[in-house]
Amino acid sequence: MRRIAQGALLILVGAALLTASAAESGNTTGSRTWQVTITNLTPAGSQPLSPPLLVVHSRRTDVWSAGTIATHPVAAIAEDANNAPAESALTGYPGVLSVRTGAGGPIPPGATRTYAVQTRGHFDRLTVLTMLVNTNDGFTGLDSLHMHGRGSTRSTNAYDAGSERNNELIAFIPGPCCNHPFVRDPEGAVIRLGPSPASRSRAGDLHGTRAGTLRPPLCRIQALLTPSARE
Repeated sequence: MRRIAQGALLILVGAALLTASAAESGNTTGSRTWQVTITNLTPAGSQPLSPPLLVVHSRRTDVWSAGTIATHPVAAIAEDANNAPAESALTGYPGVLSVRTGAGGPIPPGATRTYAVQTRGHFDRLTVLTMLVNTNDGFTGLDSLHMHGRGSTRSTNAYDAGSERNNELIAFIPGPCCNHPFVRDPEGAVIRLGPSPASRSRAGDLHGTRAGTLRPPLCRIQALLTPSARE
């Protein structure tokens, strides 16, 4: 798999439903439009999701994977919900068809957003990245989901980007619980299963300088793909 060196990478805590639209573009390259619906399944008052990064690419390109070091663009999303470095690095990158940030702003717990993406030919993988904004560097998403077939469901946990220590200090967390973006406590570990989005990182639970105790991973993404009439 081709890694993007210091380039661009990433979730969604919640459900992602992908359905192909009934109409296709009708060209010989096999273009298809998919509706990607993301639902935040975290507990009420806990973890808004940042506006997601949506990347359509080929199987030869890898944006992020567990067990690897997060590139700068991926870390920027996981630490500060900053998609700009990833959009810049991935636009025009070999093996990438499209990259963009989903409109509509953050996704609160229990809320749903729907986005349209288009696949074409061998550009049939979808990667999604969204930050759990009341954490140091927690995120969720999809890693190179193959968009094809009659339908399937995918689940995922929250991930720790490994780029910032989980100090849980208000002064280092960008979300609405703390409002301190772009303040870092570097770590340098690999991407791994992370703390739960069901953190006590909400205003009513803050004590002193800490945002709350993080618990084992509980969140998930569900992705259902329903194909259109023709491949």
